[in-house]
Amino acid sequence: MARQTAIRAAVPAVALVLVAAACGGGDDDASTSGGDGAGTIRVANTSPTQPGFVPAKFGVITYGENFGLDMTIDNFTTFDSHAVATQTVLSGRADVVAGSLVSNLLLNEQGQDFKLFCPYIAQDDFVIAGANGISSVEDLFDANTRVALDSPGGAGDVILNAMLQALGQEQTAADIPGIQILESSGLRTTAFASGDVDATVIHDYQYYEAAEQATDPVIIASLFEEVPDFVKEAHAAPAAWLEENAELAANYCAAVLMGMRELSADYDAFVGAVEEFADVEEMPDDETLRALHTSAVDYGFWPGEDGGLSEESVTFMAEVGVKSGLLEEVPEYEDVVAVDVLERALELVEEQS
Repeated sequence: MARQTAIRAAVPAVALVLVAAACGGGDDDASTSGGDGAGTIRVANTSPTQPGFVPAKFGVITYGENFGLDMTIDNFTTFDSHAVATQTVLSGRADVVAGSLVSNLLLNEQGQDFKLFCPYIAQDDFVIAGANGISSVEDLFDANTRVALDSPGGAGDVILNAMLQALGQEQTAADIPGIQILESSGLRTTAFASGDVDATVIHDYQYYEAAEQATDPVIIASLFEEVPDFVKEAHAAPAAWLEENAELAANYCAAVLMGMRELSADYDAFVGAVEEFADVEEMPDDETLRALHTSAVDYGFWPGEDGGLSEESVTFMAEVGVKSGLLEEVPEYEDVVAVDVLERALELVEEQS
């Protein structure tokens, strides 16, 4: 499977942001850009690349040269924590973080001037999975129910809160008494399969793998069916970096959008991209991949046509963050999205089409 570096750690987000901001500084391996916007970007991914996430890396590696980029898989570093990935950017050891949209909004609220500039994945195949007699969202709030989730503000936490909201629940993930923090969906899948937890939020294909071992497994709800306006993850960078490297960032995003378009249109290319870029121990079977690809196309997982970061979608995600207690208020759209970079990326894609 994928060959990119993996670094696993879980550290409180606020502490890491403060440490990184205090340390500051860069290094000799900073991103490079010529006058035409050509160059290299160092990307910090906040979690291992699941099959549904491969269009971004596929696009950059496959089409980057078309947009003057000189990038390989070695330019991507994978973490199991948004906090650690963010620290890497703030300390100057990476340029861009690809992760939870709401976590990136939280960075702004904490005083770090980050802006979204490119999609990573909008919708996703995440599900609320239950076992051992846990079969409803109400069961999650029982004191005896063991629920595996990532840290507050992480992708899984935000997804669960969005689904709870869509299903009419007044309570949020913070109200679940039996939370066990497991940062990656892979770790949560293992715990769910072995019976160490009774419910979790994992990818659809991970559920079916775990269901072979779990006791009385059931899908309680799925993200793409319950929350059509969801935007899971995006690329973000410090506003100052984006201002200095606007054309480079637009070129990078254009390559991402090209990858999304290509894999939406070509199932075989998608399978090849999963084989090369997904961080999975075993390749999912054809039935699982076809179902994922169909859902991705039908429900807009990969917003290659419009960029996916509309004011409506970003505002919706911010509202989810506020209701979940992660954000204090909904920010102004222009304060958190580099609209000019995204629009330029879309122009570049059209020029190539």
